[in-house]
Amino acid sequence: MFRAPAFLLFAASILYSIVFQSCSPESNGVVSEVYHNTTAHYNAYFYARERMREIESSIANSVDVNYDRILDLYPQFDSTASNGVQNQIDDVIKKASIAIQRHPGSDWVEESYVLVGKARFYDLDYVNAIETFKYVNKTSEKDDDSRHESLIQLMKTFTDAGELRNAEAVSDFLKKEKPNKENAKGMYVTRAYLHQKREDYNKMVQNLTLAAPLMSDHDERARTYFIIGQVYQQLGFNAQAYANYRNCLKSNPNFDLEFYSKLNMAQVTELTNPGDLKQVRKYFKKLLRDKKNAEFRDKIYYEIANFELKQENIEDAIENYNNSIRISTSNQRQKGYSYLRLGEIYYNHLKNYKLAKAYYDSVVSVLPKEEPSYTEIAKRQEILADFVEQLNTIHDQDSLLNLAKMDTSALSVYLDEYIAQKQAELEENEKKRKAKESSRRRSTSFDNQVTQISTTLEGSTWYFYNSSAVSRGNSEFKRQWGNRPLEDNWRRSNKEQTIKDDEQQDQSGAVATQKAPGEETATSEAGLDKSAMMASVPYTPEDQAAAYKKIEEAHYRLGNIYDFDLEEKENAIETFETMLSRFPESEYKPEVMYQLYLLYKEQGNTNRQEYYKNTLINEFPNTLYAKLIINPNFREESLLATAQLQQIYKDAYALQDSGQFARAQKLLRDALQDYPENDFSDNLKLLDIIITGHTDDIYKYQYELNSFISTYTESELLPYAENLVQKAEQHQINLFNSSRAKFIKYFAQVHYFVLAYNADKDLAEDLPVKVQRFYKTEFPNKKFSPANLILDGSTSLVMVNEFGTKAVAKTFYDAFMNSGTLDEYVAQKFSPFIITKDNFKIFYETKELEGYLKFFKENY
Repeated sequence: MFRAPAFLLFAASILYSIVFQSCSPESNGVVSEVYHNTTAHYNAYFYARERMREIESSIANSVDVNYDRILDLYPQFDSTASNGVQNQIDDVIKKASIAIQRHPGSDWVEESYVLVGKARFYDLDYVNAIETFKYVNKTSEKDDDSRHESLIQLMKTFTDAGELRNAEAVSDFLKKEKPNKENAKGMYVTRAYLHQKREDYNKMVQNLTLAAPLMSDHDERARTYFIIGQVYQQLGFNAQAYANYRNCLKSNPNFDLEFYSKLNMAQVTELTNPGDLKQVRKYFKKLLRDKKNAEFRDKIYYEIANFELKQENIEDAIENYNNSIRISTSNQRQKGYSYLRLGEIYYNHLKNYKLAKAYYDSVVSVLPKEEPSYTEIAKRQEILADFVEQLNTIHDQDSLLNLAKMDTSALSVYLDEYIAQKQAELEENEKKRKAKESSRRRSTSFDNQVTQISTTLEGSTWYFYNSSAVSRGNSEFKRQWGNRPLEDNWRRSNKEQTIKDDEQQDQSGAVATQKAPGEETATSEAGLDKSAMMASVPYTPEDQAAAYKKIEEAHYRLGNIYDFDLEEKENAIETFETMLSRFPESEYKPEVMYQLYLLYKEQGNTNRQEYYKNTLINEFPNTLYAKLIINPNFREESLLATAQLQQIYKDAYALQDSGQFARAQKLLRDALQDYPENDFSDNLKLLDIIITGHTDDIYKYQYELNSFISTYTESELLPYAENLVQKAEQHQINLFNSSRAKFIKYFAQVHYFVLAYNADKDLAEDLPVKVQRFYKTEFPNKKFSPANLILDGSTSLVMVNEFGTKAVAKTFYDAFMNSGTLDEYVAQKFSPFIITKDNFKIFYETKELEGYLKFFKENY
């Protein structure tokens, strides 16, 4: 057997010892440094970096790219996307931590910390991500590259966390540094991202212009040039936009970027002579014919329409927007944009609000709700819905009132002719619709044949042998459908639903077209029922008055919509003046005249302005509108006076609550005399009247209440004042009943103890408990549950019926009155008394509390 020489074994042991000691984290020799650098780099850090690339790729692929808006420089993700890569995030932190803990002296510690910070960023843990990046900046004395990268990531994290001032501070700090090429690129892009969040597109594009030449990755560079082009296009610098779209194409972009760059280039092409228009239109037709753009035809038609609209060719724009809608089968966002453009044309250019409303209805139904402008669009749709409703109300009610002027036979003949005419229009529209449908199908079928011929002529090479075609197809599939498993019915999100795609094709294979709101036609006789029309005619004076009221209300609301929502001042004036001429006694007259005064003042029409000013002041001097004309500062002064009157009211209420009625009334009446009438004066006046109810007779009280109701006709306190009048009247009825109530002076019978109080939910729960508690202190050996009864709408009763004699009942009554049981209810009015069984029956039937209290005082 071979035996190694002793000196070799000794040398091997020495070498093993050196290597083993070098593996120790505390070792700092040459061998140790090489070992830790190599192990940290190619083990823990390498795998952590690969996981980070997976995270960034996954999040980027999860974003729905909308090329109709300026693309986000960094993908916008939420907790759903973050949770989808949680395992990779945890793995990054775990492996990067190994590199930090096991190889603390290696050159990859700072890079590992950066990965930890980025992992926390993608975990939406902004607080710890920020702390990690700050730590790297503070401790990386030798590695400037890692420090600069951490500062760039810190700026990005601050930006996404909404701390834009802190992000700006980091950006300013980096201006003093000299980062390497890769970090300089990241710095410019992240700084541009900060300005994108601030919507400062000038600074955004300045930084992107500096970043693009530093990019070696052609996809990244192409996307950056595309975004620069979008920004310049939005800012109106068409030449610069065109140049950057060309730079994007030169950078060999993916298919989507290539398509949208070409499409946008057509929009920003400088038109210097008439021939340029033909060239652009020819270019658009070429895009439509290109079979690779088949699924983008709705977008191409949309851009053609945008181009024609820019040239003020409204009819051509409308036609192409409708083409985009008809051909779109799956892109709801694009369909929503086309509906929106049509709605804007009919709203802004053609002033056809009924048709605009129909298109806005369609926008709201198909446009994704996460679209930034969705809320504004939905608001415009609501305005138009209200607007069209008022127009229809005026038209319909006026038509019905005109029909009411006809005799029965003439009306019958008219309706027959009307129904026949409408039916003929429906049939004609249906013929036109079918003809258009047939034309579209022929066009679609021809395009399909051209595509098939082009495909055949292109060559006989099998598709799957063409790696470029396969790659493009794979990319297109993922773009449209995402990463879907190979399975049956892969196209359906709900595997059990019926196949709708097949239903959208007819037997010829043509895609079913979609009608735009303006093309929709009824094919039935719905709404053409003669008997129903006859029944809706307002023959009676009551029905006609109701119809005129609807017309008046519609004019008032229509004028306000014109004035405040649509800002159509001329139409607002016309609508309001029509209303005043048709309804001179309208309840809205003061307000409408004030609005006309303001509208004419805005126009500088002094004569009409003065007319409405004088008419309003003379006819309605006590209204808010007249006071605002006389004193434009009336509202501000009124608010100040209101604050002062509120304090006076509070003081007066406290005085009357403590029984100091005279002082309270003096305070209120002095204030009403010293301060001009304003929105709070009615509160003081009503409190003064309520105090009168305590200090004067019932008739004076009722007179003051009725005077308040007739004077303060617009007060919010009217319902309360009317309720007080009803209670006063009921009180008089009760007084009358009490004069008939004959309580019996026979006291040798069972007595009840009764506690009457103002009906209140909380008191109804508290008082029986308190009475029962007191009863147990007087009669600890007896079980008792008090009864809670309702006397009338304003008074309830707590009753104890356990007293055999008057003397026992009187003793209980006196003890209760001296017990302080009710002391905490200082603001409540209570009426305790004792009563015989016979008298309680009379009392409960007559509801005469005041009458019995008088009897009780005299006999107990």
